[in-house]
Amino acid sequence: MAQDISKYDLEITELKSEIKILSERISIIKDNHLKHIEEKINTINKVMYTIGIMVLGQLLWVITRALM
Repeated sequence: MAQDISKYDLEITELKSEIKILSERISIIKDNHLKHIEEKINTINKVMYTIGIMVLGQLLWVITRALM
């Protein structure tokens, strides 16, 4: 019986260490990788807005030329 308890204590200790490692990995992903992904998305948004403004400018140019 005492041997089973020590076996379970060992397993619990191993699980706690694995949980700690997983927690550290999640923290790294949350703090580092998500920040880089956010920066890339912001860059893509800026490019899309720039392209949109350029297309709108071309459309307005075509309309003004068509009305003249």
